[in-house]
Amino acid sequence: MSAVLSLQSVQKSYGTKTVLRDLSLEVAPGEFVVLIGGSGSGKTTALRLAAGLTRADKGRIVLRDKVVDEPAKLRFVPPERRNLGMVFQDYALWPHFTCLQNVEAAVRPNGKTRREAALELLERVGMAGYGAMRPHQLSGGQQQRVGVARALAAKPDLLLFDEALSSLDVDIRERLRMEIRALSHETGAAALFVSHDPLDAWRLADRVAVLEDGRLTQVAPPAELYARPATARVARFIGAGGGFAAQIVSQAGKLGIRLGGRFCAGTAIGANPGASGVVYIRPEGIRSAGDGIPAELMFSAFEAGQHRVYWRLADTTVTLCSLEPAVPRATTAKLSLAPEHILIYPESGETSHD
Repeated sequence: MSAVLSLQSVQKSYGTKTVLRDLSLEVAPGEFVVLIGGSGSGKTTALRLAAGLTRADKGRIVLRDKVVDEPAKLRFVPPERRNLGMVFQDYALWPHFTCLQNVEAAVRPNGKTRREAALELLERVGMAGYGAMRPHQLSGGQQQRVGVARALAAKPDLLLFDEALSSLDVDIRERLRMEIRALSHETGAAALFVSHDPLDAWRLADRVAVLEDGRLTQVAPPAELYARPATARVARFIGAGGGFAAQIVSQAGKLGIRLGGRFCAGTAIGANPGASGVVYIRPEGIRSAGDGIPAELMFSAFEAGQHRVYWRLADTTVTLCSLEPAVPRATTAKLSLAPEHILIYPESGETSHD
């Protein structure tokens, strides 16, 4: 079996609005894929298509080498026959069942009694002492743990997560990330995890798939996504700042821009010399030391053991952020910019905001 899930040239519209355009994506056995995108990008629709909760307009969806949705040939397999584990943002637990009963109902016979298997799963997600309680008696994080246990109960080879962590507190979200990743690894289940949170991509994904306006613009391991973001929106997703316009120039065989009267080499992605570009710079590539571009300190904010320091470049409206071990004492500095952290894209109407 080459892929647990294969979306092949899938298209979906609601009325006159096309939500997904020629979407092709595969999830390999045991692979954890995080599908990210902004509001309205189509990521939840893609998940619902994989689950069978929504039907495709065009294309083909294959699960375990079996076609489950192909409009051109009138093929469609309903969700209850797809053997998937699903975890939703709103938990979707049956309110009239106890936690144990919620999990028991999804257990497939495997040599143990349903109760034994359900109790074991509740223990694995840290909910061993809560089996007799009903969902309304639990916190959001606890309900989501029960939801994960229920999703695993049928021993699926594919788990689908729809913004499963977005409504939880930060500390609970981090614990559940670790639990979900560990459980998927232990069981060998593949996962398609829909999210808008960059931390989900960095901490969960084997590969990250980026949806923009219904199209996949990049599918790559996290390190590759970070090293070479394919679009300006992906650059913003990985934390690059700026978003200012500049003319693309060539000097000594290198592409770059002129900033503060200096040539700054960078990585031009789909942009050519002489054209107008939009520039993003990762904070990691900016240092407030050395002989660089004059800038004025605006303000700083402490974050996770370092300071994010915001600068306005002299005689411009351009603002950049550097990462510093301490707040600079001086109100002015000369910023040095590392070429590998300067990302240049074609202008094409891009701005610094989604």
